[in-house]
Amino acid sequence: MEEKLTGLLEINYFKYGNPADKNNDHFTDVTLQDRMSLFNKFSFKRKDNRQANIAMRYVYEDRWGGEMNWNKKYRGGDSVYGESIYTSRFELIGNYQLPVKEKLVFSYSANQHDQHSAYGKILFNARQQVAFSQLTWEKELSAKHALLSGIVARYTWYNDNTMATLDTLNNTDKPDKILLPGIFVQDEINLHPKHQLLLGARYDYDHRHGNIFTPRFAYKFSTNPNNIFRLNAGTGFRVVNIFTEDHAALTGARAVVIAEKLKPERSYNVNVNYLKKIYTENHWLVIDISSWYTYFTNRIVPDYTTNTNQIIYNNLSGYSVSKGASANIEYGLKNNLRVTLGGTLMDVNLTKKDATGKNVRSRQLLTENWSGTWTISYTFVGAGLTVDYTGNVYGPMLLPLLSDKDPRPGKSPVWSIQNIQFTKKLRGHFEIYCGVKNLLNWTPSKNTPFLIARANDPFDKRLNEDNPYNLTFDPTYVYAPSQGIRGFLGVRYAINH
Repeated sequence: MEEKLTGLLEINYFKYGNPADKNNDHFTDVTLQDRMSLFNKFSFKRKDNRQANIAMRYVYEDRWGGEMNWNKKYRGGDSVYGESIYTSRFELIGNYQLPVKEKLVFSYSANQHDQHSAYGKILFNARQQVAFSQLTWEKELSAKHALLSGIVARYTWYNDNTMATLDTLNNTDKPDKILLPGIFVQDEINLHPKHQLLLGARYDYDHRHGNIFTPRFAYKFSTNPNNIFRLNAGTGFRVVNIFTEDHAALTGARAVVIAEKLKPERSYNVNVNYLKKIYTENHWLVIDISSWYTYFTNRIVPDYTTNTNQIIYNNLSGYSVSKGASANIEYGLKNNLRVTLGGTLMDVNLTKKDATGKNVRSRQLLTENWSGTWTISYTFVGAGLTVDYTGNVYGPMLLPLLSDKDPRPGKSPVWSIQNIQFTKKLRGHFEIYCGVKNLLNWTPSKNTPFLIARANDPFDKRLNEDNPYNLTFDPTYVYAPSQGIRGFLGVRYAINH
């Protein structure tokens, strides 16, 4: 019997429950986690190979970090500091190609995300529901024109226990409800076998911000499949989303403040890319080089310095520029060696007027100017052994300090995390692997007198006691992992069918 349905089921559980405090500040170095995820996808076989897929995903996570003697009985209290986050998320995604002659595909998704968090004694409870639908039409107008057009709509419902969703006039709860409809069209034009051009435009309507128009342009020139040049340009927009999945332990001590009715962030960008491939009988080489320039207006920027107990979000009264270049090289010898090297140069700066009306340019916090990454893999074919050496390196970044008296460095050092892994193939689809992570045993605590300011007074109850730098509690001085060198060992079994 011919199969009409195929499915994929994935179940994942991750637990890390060993509190560690290697830098002796009485706070956990790493977030402790219990995370479970379920994923199930079904694909339906239909006439004329029409698409029909549906998938469901559920994720639950319980994570915390804080003082070493914290446990759940202290959650939300002010006796022992801890940041405890419960996250529950359900998502439905799918698409369905309509049974008509034209290629019409309906895509849809819906998700609900609940979060219950305690940052010390500050509680943050929120729910977000998002429904999305899109209908696209693909049409080959001629040998030179391929049309893609569509209509799209996104509905977002959001509520939390903060002032962000409070009707202050009536002192009642007022969930945020946003309907964002839009239309788009693009034409892929084959000017010549070596030249392709793409022209596109999108229109969205937001009742808070009005009409939003975002055009797009792309050009591709390929002398042959192994030499490709691309040029892309366009505009974009973004609004701040208070509710995010990226709440992390040891970053929530500051209150998030939306200082004003935020305008949408607009961007204007251009990107250039060149791809070169070289293949011979014994080796291969791929070179990928990119450069970009993005100009932002109404940039939504977090302010760490105005109030040391807050992260204030507002629109930049000026403009911001992000520019840079990156290069990636992949080299391989057949059967045994593979090398990947990558590097990025980046400049992200903000320009705004000072009290005298003069434009002042500053570098963005927590952004490095350069970084690099590498992977070197070698296989001893006869022994069935593979060695993988991986790593990254980051240049200095500016860090948020509490005051001029703060003794912590205002700039991070150059730092690198490097790892090595050995994998041995065994009989019967088994593999055994082992290795060492963070070979250099590097942690940020080695370059500063302390990472967490006033770790001995997380609720600021004793600010006048033993406080020579006049600091308040602040765990946001984080720019790198705090886990030192560690080993690992595991077994894998591959199922082939």
